[in-house]
Amino acid sequence: MLLHELVGHDRVVSALAQANASGTAHHAYLFQGPMGVGKRQAAFGFAALVNCVGEVSEPGRVACGRCRHCRRILAMGATEASTAHPDVLALVPDGRQIKIAQVRDVLRMVPFPPIEARFRFVIVDPADGLGEEAANALLKTLEEPPSRTRFILLSSRPAALLTTIKSRCQRVVFGRIPEGELAALLVARHGWSEELAARLAPVADGSVGAALALEDDPVMAARDEIMTRFLGIGPGDRLGALALAAWISEHAGARDTIVDLLERLLRDALLVRLGVSQRLFHEDLRPAITAWATRYGSAALLARLDLLSETRRGLAVFNTNPRLTLERLLLALLAFPGAEGERAMIPHNEVL
Repeated sequence: MLLHELVGHDRVVSALAQANASGTAHHAYLFQGPMGVGKRQAAFGFAALVNCVGEVSEPGRVACGRCRHCRRILAMGATEASTAHPDVLALVPDGRQIKIAQVRDVLRMVPFPPIEARFRFVIVDPADGLGEEAANALLKTLEEPPSRTRFILLSSRPAALLTTIKSRCQRVVFGRIPEGELAALLVARHGWSEELAARLAPVADGSVGAALALEDDPVMAARDEIMTRFLGIGPGDRLGALALAAWISEHAGARDTIVDLLERLLRDALLVRLGVSQRLFHEDLRPAITAWATRYGSAALLARLDLLSETRRGLAVFNTNPRLTLERLLLALLAFPGAEGERAMIPHNEVL
């Protein structure tokens, strides 16, 4: 993808294009932001822009996409083909981490001039995948960078990087893609129907990668059934809660997505309960949500949102029994106000 074609990041694109056109590009960048928002495409797009030799209307600001450098560099960004261009080197995890041997192999090359291009690029994806030894080896080169080599580090977890590495890089912050732009992108570039894009873009939280993963998510396929069943269960109906947990486990499964959907549903219920005039995430279910929200006070809804946040954090840390976690979560969410009882996460001694 050409840099100027990147959707949802106009400020980033403008800043990088200006840096290249004015000859003030930094020797090392840290592209940070949520997963799936276009950091990788921006990195390869910037490498293509810097090395483009084709005729364009705005030299230095846009790449042609047709010259020998553009074609091969952009192919790397699209297919993860690590050898498409000899002067663009991609460091990616070998197993769980980027190892020191990989970094040393790359660093042996950077003192020499590029083979074909004006500038060599080293793209580290993700930079938070660097092992400690690998990170320290890279740091030495970032402190004394070769004149014709540029580094781009990508990370959705910049806090995990060494402070010394971050201090050697110019940070470029990528935000989440606005919902409307994301939906339009999914239709235009991925062939989605407008209906599917409108339904999944809000759940994707501004991430193309998340949206594409949701396309085949069984929970999203069963979303209408799950939400209708949930809203039809009265407070304190333990059998109803357990039956829904059994149905979800059998027909959907994906527990992270169900937490997302329920969290947005509870947020919608709270907005309705407080009388806030705002479009709901589950707008098509407004009448049912309004009826359901009248059974709970604002404090009870806030307590349930806290419970969902706690469950999300726990799922990221513990290897829990999915069925048991879901049962406990639904029992708590559908309890009488003030009688939520046990938390959804399984105690440590029950972790499998």
